[in-house]
Amino acid sequence: MLLANIENADIAVGIRHGCQPPARLINQRPLGIDRLEQIFRADAESRLMELFLSHFRQWGGTFEQVFLGTQAFVTIEPANLKAILSTNFKDWGMGPRRNITISMFGDGIFNQEGTAWRHSRDILVPQFLYQYYRDLDVLRNSVDDLIDIVSTARGVVDLQALFFRLTLDVTTAFLFGESVQSLKAPKSTGEETFADAFNTAQTYVARRFRLLDLYWLIGEKKFTQACDRVRHFADQIIDRNLAQDEEQNGNDFLKSVNKNMADRPALRGQIINILVAGRDTTACLLSWTL
Repeated sequence: MLLANIENADIAVGIRHGCQPPARLINQRPLGIDRLEQIFRADAESRLMELFLSHFRQWGGTFEQVFLGTQAFVTIEPANLKAILSTNFKDWGMGPRRNITISMFGDGIFNQEGTAWRHSRDILVPQFLYQYYRDLDVLRNSVDDLIDIVSTARGVVDLQALFFRLTLDVTTAFLFGESVQSLKAPKSTGEETFADAFNTAQTYVARRFRLLDLYWLIGEKKFTQACDRVRHFADQIIDRNLAQDEEQNGNDFLKSVNKNMADRPALRGQIINILVAGRDTTACLLSWTL
């Protein structure tokens, strides 16, 4: 009865907005097990994005699929994304996302919804006003470091790895008034430890997402240790910057956010979320653009 009511409600919403039924990706095996195998195989062969793009080319910008017995919808349509992320944000929940990612992300804005999300947004958005960051000189040193590495390198250069360091340097300079200068001295700054831990934790999180409500089947000591190292890196940034006097650090981002956080785990969660947004997504965008 509950499933029938949900289906009827979905149909009513579709009629009200003039929606057409999406194309449905056809599975070859029960419960969509073949989709899971296909995704894990593509990931292991470093062609996951190619697989996803092939589905959109075949089925269009929005389609339906059954994944481990669960109905799911996939979209890259700008209008749909705008509705989900902006105009109709309140109508959407995050499902199991919080449970899947909490070990790595902590209690930050990416893992919140409702009142908690609005509270975090009210705290964080003012910190990113344009006038605070319109002086792009903060980029100069990090970009110069990147150019120095590339210009002196021999043979093939892995730009994605360098982009991860670049965006970490720029993000910490933006947010905390000082860069960790990982492009200059990755070992001494701990960037390699953070990068390795972040990548490991992110890999596990991505795999957990693919299992939806069965995410708990993926999680082992390596994942736990990686999450611990990510939290340790965030704590180092927090301790170093909160210990400084106002005269030593003209950037009061961390102090402003800290005033509105209930405790250290809450502050750490927000910092990790911001570092993820500033480091990982930007580096991937740069790599994808090239």
